[in-house]
Amino acid sequence: MLAMKHGSLFAIFTLLILTVDLTQAYAAVITVGGNPTDIAFDSHLNEVFVSDYDSGSGNTVSVISDATNKVVATIIVGSGPYGIAFDSNQRKIFVANNVSSTVSVLSG
Repeated sequence: MLAMKHGSLFAIFTLLILTVDLTQAYAAVITVGGNPTDIAFDSHLNEVFVSDYDSGSGNTVSVISDATNKVVATIIVGSGPYGIAFDSNQRKIFVANNVSSTVSVLSG
């Protein structure tokens, strides 16, 4: 019986923590290309990379300055960029292009 009470308290505590985190306001809303799917962060340059699955004029990666919260570059990649990863050792961004079955490699 004691274990059940402990489990219930843990569940209530977890729910309260999630509620507090989910009610925080957004610091900024940044418009990027169409259908953003994934993000990667370069902590050295303080840039955020967003894969835009279909941005209308081509498939792109939006580069956002973390300091200004503005898009500073838009890079054209293969069709259907769906996944993105940043390798801090090589300082490269890898973009998985779902439709064209390719990977774009960008210098960070």
